Formats: sequence, C-alpha cells, structure tokens
Amino acid sequence: MHMSVSAVNMAYGLTVVDRSAKPALLEYYFCQIMSTKTVSIVQGIAQELQARLHRQEWADKGKLPGQRQLAEALGVSRASLREAITMLEGLGLLRSEPGRGVFIARPGEQGHGSAYGRWPFQGRYALRDVYLVRAQLEDLAVMLVAGVVTPSGLDRLRRTVRRMEDAARIGDLVAMAEEDHAFHACIFELAGSPLLLDILAGINDVVESSRQVAFANPDRVIEPIEEHRQVIEALASGSPEKARAAMRAHLINVADRSGVRLDLDAQA
Repeated sequence: MHMSVSAVNMAYGLTVVDRSAKPALLEYYFCQIMSTKTVSIVQGIAQELQARLHRQEWADKGKLPGQRQLAEALGVSRASLREAITMLEGLGLLRSEPGRGVFIARPGEQGHGSAYGRWPFQGRYALRDVYLVRAQLEDLAVMLVAGVVTPSGLDRLRRTVRRMEDAARIGDLVAMAEEDHAFHACIFELAGSPLLLDILAGINDVVESSRQVAFANPDRVIEPIEEHRQVIEALASGSPEKARAAMRAHLINVADRSGVRLDLDAQA
C-alpha cells in the first residue's frame, strides 16, 4: 500500500486514556508528558503546513515564506510554528538551511541515507544511543503490561493502529506520527509504573524526535502498522517474553528506517 497525496484531516484527538485509571496518574500523564494543549496547537500547525505542502502552495519557490510572515498568516506564535516546522523536518517534508530559510524537501531527499541530517539532537546525542535506551525502557514496559493487560487495554492499543491505517490511506504523516506516539504512550501508561513515566518525561523530546525521523522513508512508512499489531498480539498472549521479543523486533526496524543498525541481542 502506497500513501496517497491527498487532503489531510486535523490532528486526531488523544484518545488513549483509560478513564478508570487513578486520577493522580492521569493528571501526571497529561501534565508532565504530553501537555495536551501545547501538543494540539503544534499538531494543528503541522497539519496545516502539511496540507499546504500537499496542495503545492509553495512549489514555485520551493520554500516556505519567512517565519514571521507565516506565523502572522496562520495566526500562531513563532515559537509554535518553529516546533511544527521541526516536526515536519523530522518527517522528511522540510529542510532548514541557516540564513536561507525553510525549503520543501525534494522527493529524492526523503528516505535516503542516515537520519542524522534531520536529527535535531545530533550535537548532543547519538541517535543509536537513543534507540538503545528506548529499547531498555520499552522492554520493561511491555513485560509489565503483558502480565496485567485487560481486553479494554488491548482495544485501546488496537484503536491507535486503526487510526494509523486511516492516516496512511490519505498520506497524513503528521497523524501517523501522532498515532505512533499514542501507541507507545499507551503501553507506558498501561504498565502502571510512575517511575517509568518519570524517566520517560525527562527524555520525552528526544524520544519523540527519534520516532519522527523513522517516518521520513516513504518506501517504508507503513511498516510500523503491522509491527504494532505484532506487539499487541504478543501482549494478548500474556507472555512477557513474547511481548519483549515483538517490541525488540519493532525497535530494530524503527532504527533501521532511520539508517541506524541496532543489535539488541549484543546488548542483552
């Protein structure tokens, strides 16, 4: 299945919250990790920019208008606009050049070579190291979830996969990335460990960026859908070992889509 270039929907709402969970945990989850209001504003801007890119509004110049002009036209702050542009850079749709502006990525630039060209934390962290840390945290999370997950929890995870499929059908990379985020966030919440949530909150920006760069390869952008299904089925089996194996296979492929070879067996 290839992603079609079509009109895009506004960002999906964050619907992975278990309303029966403890109020203190839910409050922490939204306030510390996601900051729902900020996320929705940036997602909305990213959706609008993506829609205009699909309509080829700036194709003649090959670049976006200046950020001051664009922020005024959209009625948003420059800070939120910059965050949305960074997101679209990570997804391989835009390319910033200091002193020159923000350019529309040519098709040949998307999905080729290492992700470091669009990795905003490259001056501080190696992308490979981020995937290694993610693997350790997500290994633990899925192993905890496998022992306690309910049919309701599995349904919530499956809904993120269905929304991801819907987004793929209309070529909506922004929504696909958001549903990828929702899937992994839901697993951490279902694990029921405040300590894991604390650790994740401390590296959330880095983790989110590592997710986005993996979507910039147009030939492999739908692969996470089936990988998420495999994780869900492993969780449904109740086996922590199967859940860990499925998550590890997924993260190895995520890294590979970003141009990073990850040997998790050597790290075990």
